[in-house]
Amino acid sequence: METIWSFIHSHQFAVIAVITVALIIIYFLFKNLIKLALLFLLILILTGSYFYFTAPRKSPDDLTNAIKKTQEQAGQVIDKGKGAYDKGKEIIGKGVEITDSVGKAISKDKDKEATRKD
Repeated sequence: METIWSFIHSHQFAVIAVITVALIIIYFLFKNLIKLALLFLLILILTGSYFYFTAPRKSPDDLTNAIKKTQEQAGQVIDKGKGAYDKGKEIIGKGVEITDSVGKAISKDKDKEATRKD
């Protein structure tokens, strides 16, 4: 830990360069997120305009139905994601168990070899 602090204190220009690069990266990430939000808003406005121009009297109902359908599909996607997460968690747990059992078997074999050599 002391070596890190001594490096930071002795190489201040490098630290400033790293912080500057990190800030630039964060800026561009947020810039892209803002562009994505504006694109989503544009698509929402175009969808609303389409429903309004095709049938002005039904457009509120069409928008309401479109929003409900989107919410239902988003819920289904979230449920699938949770299922995939749980399955991945189980697989990782099984992998840890297998790794532990293999590690124990290897250590037992090494202990047996050590006792045979003695």
